[in-house]
Amino acid sequence: MNITQSNKGENLISIKISVEQADYQESLEKSLRQLRHRANVPGFRPGMVPMGMIKKMYGASAKMEALNTVVSDALNKHIIDNKLDLLGYPLNDPEQQPADLEKDDNLDFYFEAALRPEINVDFTNTMVDFYHIIPTDEEVDKVVEDLQQRNPNTSHPETVGEDDRLEIKIREAKNGKEVEGGFEKDGVYFNMSQIKNKTQRKKFVDKEVGSEFIVNFAKVFGSEEEAAKVLGKDAPAAADFNIIIDDAIRNEKPELNEDFFKKIFPDKDIKDLDAFKAAVKAEMEKQHEAEADPILFTKMIDELVAAVKFDMPDAFMKRWIVENSQGKISADDIEKNYENDYAKGLRWQLIEDSIVKANPELIIKDEEVKNFVLKQIFPGIDYATLEDDMKANLDKIAANYLKDEQQVSGLKNQLADVKMTAFLKGKMNINYAEVTPAEFMKKLEKERKQNKK
Repeated sequence: MNITQSNKGENLISIKISVEQADYQESLEKSLRQLRHRANVPGFRPGMVPMGMIKKMYGASAKMEALNTVVSDALNKHIIDNKLDLLGYPLNDPEQQPADLEKDDNLDFYFEAALRPEINVDFTNTMVDFYHIIPTDEEVDKVVEDLQQRNPNTSHPETVGEDDRLEIKIREAKNGKEVEGGFEKDGVYFNMSQIKNKTQRKKFVDKEVGSEFIVNFAKVFGSEEEAAKVLGKDAPAAADFNIIIDDAIRNEKPELNEDFFKKIFPDKDIKDLDAFKAAVKAEMEKQHEAEADPILFTKMIDELVAAVKFDMPDAFMKRWIVENSQGKISADDIEKNYENDYAKGLRWQLIEDSIVKANPELIIKDEEVKNFVLKQIFPGIDYATLEDDMKANLDKIAANYLKDEQQVSGLKNQLADVKMTAFLKGKMNINYAEVTPAEFMKKLEKERKQNKK
């Protein structure tokens, strides 16, 4: 057997494998013996079919199988021995006539292969226009208001107010008295705001905690369906109930003082409202930046694909995509859509691979994937500060989540994009223009319409 390699063009090679009969004869004879042993031919006992008949019946296919094994092994060995860094895998060379497997015993096989191009990424020659999203004062005030609503001061007054939340016990009643063996339930909660009828609300307002009285919840809440939502599906919603008010829970809007500032930003020493609003604004900017990063990432990819020059064996890649599609993509489809749908993605993949190769810190490690999962499941937990027992429990949850290989692959891709985005933001030249969130959305819509044209 003889293997030769020659250049066909920029990043394109031809590999010729010359096979003599002696190279595959042993494999062929072994295959024919196995076929003879398994053959079921009328008139012959198993294993006693004449070899001449076996060769006539199966010789061509057995020869093809033996040649395929020998040639594939030789091709793979040549790639490994010569440390060929290939794009995809080799294809039959379209410029060479295929070998006649039936007539010839000594055969030549020709393969075409694409070499991965040498890529040098120079970030200094890049420029991307993007936006720094700055919330307006009105938007900051709205978030401050929302923080007050979501972090109220909670008290337990002695008497029920118009907007309190109540905890009660209920006991089924009839004619003003509890029914022996009737329905009963503790720990029933509802908000006073759920009572729409003013007359019914008056039955609760100003009642002292511990008060006991008879009500009909279908009347209190306006229907049996609404009553069942509060009492539970198993409760007789149309019945009267003797109730005991166990607790009144009152949430009041907190003052914008140092205690509240500390509650929202425990790691910051904020003394006044202006400093608090500045901190809120900074957090909003971070959130806007995180939400806009995928859009910026796409723009950075576009810039690098345009700026980083290297030759691509496009004709080979078109053939490779068709053959790799298992019949789902035709050569005509590739010719029509290669530039728009494939070339950019292929070029970016090569650029990304070269960046990762030069910066090993971008390689995704298993520990990073686990931490990424934990942040998604438990976003408010600082893993590093946890006790060992809690860490062990979280590790078990993450391990169970990571059993799905497809899910792990998706997470690695997400994490790779996040790390690459941060890396490129630190390397590329980005011209930021300050805009409000509304202005940002308008600019994105304008760009989307322009790209459609």
